[in-house]
Amino acid sequence: MNVYRYIASRLGSDSKGASRQDRLGSVSTTIGLVSVAVSIFVIIVAICVVLGFRSEIRSKASAYMGSMALVAPGQTPLNEKFPFCDSISYLDRLDSIKGVESLQRVAYCSGLLKTEDNIFGAHFKGVDSLYNFSFFEENLSAGQVPSFAGRISSDIMLSGRLAAQMGCRVGDEVTAYFIGEEVKVRKFTVCGLFDAQLENLDNSTILCDIRQAQRINGWDRDQVSCIEIMLSPDSDIDRKSYEVNELVYNCTEEDDPALFATSVKQLFPNLFDWLNLLDLNVVAILLLMIVVAGFNMISSLLIILFRNISSIGLLKAMGMTSRQVGMVFRNIALDIVAKGLALGTAAALAVCWVQKRYRVMTLDPENYFVKYVPIDFNFVYILLANILALVLIMLILSLTSRFIAKVSPDKTMRAA
Repeated sequence: MNVYRYIASRLGSDSKGASRQDRLGSVSTTIGLVSVAVSIFVIIVAICVVLGFRSEIRSKASAYMGSMALVAPGQTPLNEKFPFCDSISYLDRLDSIKGVESLQRVAYCSGLLKTEDNIFGAHFKGVDSLYNFSFFEENLSAGQVPSFAGRISSDIMLSGRLAAQMGCRVGDEVTAYFIGEEVKVRKFTVCGLFDAQLENLDNSTILCDIRQAQRINGWDRDQVSCIEIMLSPDSDIDRKSYEVNELVYNCTEEDDPALFATSVKQLFPNLFDWLNLLDLNVVAILLLMIVVAGFNMISSLLIILFRNISSIGLLKAMGMTSRQVGMVFRNIALDIVAKGLALGTAAALAVCWVQKRYRVMTLDPENYFVKYVPIDFNFVYILLANILALVLIMLILSLTSRFIAKVSPDKTMRAA
C-alpha cells in the first residue's frame, strides 16, 4: 500500500479520535465535498443542455433545408429561376459517403395565400413520395403528413402558427396565387399541421407535391431547385460539406450541371451563432465553478491542516520533507474531491435523465426555439469535464504546500 495513502487514511480516520464518518460529516470536509459536488453538477447540466440545444436546433434547421444542399452557383436552395436537371452522374457516390443518410429532390415556388382580411407570402416546398417526413411526423399537431405517390396531389402541410393566422384548419381549402409572367391560381387542401417552433420558417414554409411546384414554375419533371443532403446527427457538417464539395469538383462530368454544396450553417447563420454563444457560456461556467470549488477546497484543507498541525510536526520530525507531508494531505483532499465529483455527477445525470424523459422544465419557444429544456448526453464530454475539474482543483490545492513548509516540528511538538 502507498505510504502516503496509508498515512492519509490514518489521519482521516482517527484524527482526534474522530471516525471516518464523523470526519466526512465535519464542517470543513462537508464544505469541500458539497462545493465540488455542486460545481460538477452545474458543469454537467450546462454541457447536457447546450448539447441538447445544438442537437434540437440542428435537426430542426436540417429538416427544413437539409444538412446541406446542392445548388446552382450564386443561388440558394429557394431558387425558382434557375433549375437544374437531377440526373447527375455522381449522385451514387454522394449517397455512399459515410454519414450521408439520404438525397432528396426539392423544387420551390413562391406564392401568396389570401384570406378575407390578409395576404400571406410563403415558400411552397415541393417534395416527392420518397421524401423523409419523419421530422414533420414527430412535430405533427393535427391531421396527417401528405402522401405524394400516384396522381398529382393538391394536399399541403403547413405550420399551425401560419394556419392560425390564416384562420384555417385541417380539411379546409386555401387559394394560392403565383405571380410570374402571368398570375396562376391554385386551390390546395390542408391535410396536416406541424409545429416546429422556428418562427420565421414556420410562417413561410408549406410542403406540397413537387409536381405542383414544377408545373407552376413551368419546369420539366426532372428539374429541381436543389438536392438536399441529410447527414446523420453525429456527422460534422463543416467537414462533410468540404468532402462533398471536393467530390462534386472532382467528379463533375461534361453533361452535369455546375453545382456546389451549401451547409445549413451558411443558410441559418443566426441560429448557429447563437449556439456558439452558448458554448462560450459553458466554458465560462466551467472555469468559474472549478475556481470556486478549488478555493473552497483550499479553505477545507487548511482547516484539516490546522486540526492536524501536531501530526505534521511529528511527520517532519520523523524525517519527512514538506513535499512528502504535502503528498499525505493531497491524498486526503483527493479523497474528498473524488467523492464530490462522483456525487455531483450522479445527481446531474439523474436530473438530466428526468428532464429528458419527462420534460419537466419548459421554455418559451419564441425565444428559445424549443418548448422545453433539451438534454443530450455525451459521456465523453462528461468524463473530460470530471478529469479537467479534478486536475485543476488539485493544482489549486498545491497552494497549501506553503503552509506545510512553514510548520516547525519543534514548535508544534512542544505545543502538543
